[in-house]
Amino acid sequence: MYWLDLLRILAAGAALGVVMGRIILRRPYHLERLHPRSWLPVARRMGLRRWLAVLAVALSVAFLSLILSTMVGSILLQSGIETVSPEEYPFVSLERDYPWLTLLLVNILPVFEEWIFRGVIMDEVIRWRRSKALAVLVSAILFSAFHLSNPGTYPAIVVSMLPASLLLSICYLYTGLGGAILAHDFYNTVLVAIGFLS
Repeated sequence: MYWLDLLRILAAGAALGVVMGRIILRRPYHLERLHPRSWLPVARRMGLRRWLAVLAVALSVAFLSLILSTMVGSILLQSGIETVSPEEYPFVSLERDYPWLTLLLVNILPVFEEWIFRGVIMDEVIRWRRSKALAVLVSAILFSAFHLSNPGTYPAIVVSMLPASLLLSICYLYTGLGGAILAHDFYNTVLVAIGFLS
């Protein structure tokens, strides 16, 4: 099973790497968005009211995402459809054995996930089709499907994650990349906190 898990991770990573590489070669400004000289001046110019609005939207999206994804996951589980195998899912043992490392990891990964799936893919779909609705849908489906590369996940994880993915994509449209990252961080942090407490 170990080799199949490794293959899942490598195949998804390689496919995403090829797609992102091609996009960034054509439009390098996507990569520049990660550099502080790109976003720091904008962050400094934002007033307190704007920061509070972004935080309020991010928190709302995170909690609504948690509620909807939990509801969908519960419906799937009650129907006998599993989304993850706790024995094989790496975050279960990682969270138990290294809780602070898990917390750090789930707060760093959203920076890159949001940049890729919202900041690059959504922007490219909008440029290609001039449709924000299509961009939200494509980004959410790809983001959810990408999580199938995690060992111990079953195809139903895509359905379970779709509500949160859709909300994160909509959050990106209204608050930008920073708001989507904050919402994703809040979402992950609450999930880890729930794991700590259970």
